[in-house]
Amino acid sequence: MQFLFNGFPEKVEESSLTIQQLLDRTHEDDPAVIVELNGRYVHRKDFAMTMIAEGDRVEFIHPSFGG
Repeated sequence: MQFLFNGFPEKVEESSLTIQQLLDRTHEDDPAVIVELNGRYVHRKDFAMTMIAEGDRVEFIHPSFGG
């Protein structure tokens, strides 16, 4: 399966992958990470149920705090 991940083409052997599996695979452990799938916000409680499909766009966004 191929999809765009943070603006770059990504190819995986699996035919299906969840957001949570992608987070685990990339060792993403920032509790503040925001995930967008095809430009839409994915709530943290839905990470394990939200499937990435062929051609999807996935973005991991890291908010900057401070002032």
